[in-house]
Amino acid sequence: MSVHKIAAFSVTTDCAEPLRGIVEIDMAGTTLRFELNEELAHILCSDLDQFLAQAQQRALNKI
Repeated sequence: MSVHKIAAFSVTTDCAEPLRGIVEIDMAGTTLRFELNEELAHILCSDLDQFLAQAQQRALNKI
């Protein structure tokens, strides 16, 4: 499995009720589009919070 670097991303609201959006991820000249619902958005948010907390903790451990 190869890993690609994200050049840019965006999230736009497609529908307010039920909450649904479109995530666009740009990488190496290719744009991928995904539909995102509210449940997945909460999961993604939680995962990103955990990722950032781990990065913060590593930075503090270096001090």
